[in-house]
Amino acid sequence: MNDFAAIDFETANENRCSVCSVGVVIVRGGKVVDTFYSLIHPEPEYYQWFCKQVHGLCEEDTDDAPVFPYVWEKIAPMIEGRRSWRTTAPSMKAA
Repeated sequence: MNDFAAIDFETANENRCSVCSVGVVIVRGGKVVDTFYSLIHPEPEYYQWFCKQVHGLCEEDTDDAPVFPYVWEKIAPMIEGRRSWRTTAPSMKAA
């Protein structure tokens, strides 16, 4: 696959809608042609310890960041009409 968009979301807590950052990479002809990254003010607005350990982000990092709908307005045109891949991690439980 030579043309696609890869999207990586980080969340602040167990809610999938609590996006606190997003990264996008656009690939055409097998080469990276565009990238985008933004912090996002999560909704609901709290961070779980485990999530902070994974991505290193906390409340102070996203206090002044835009909420997801405003960031999505920038991402949507980038990925329109492209095959998109998103990354997710499987649920992890303490042993």
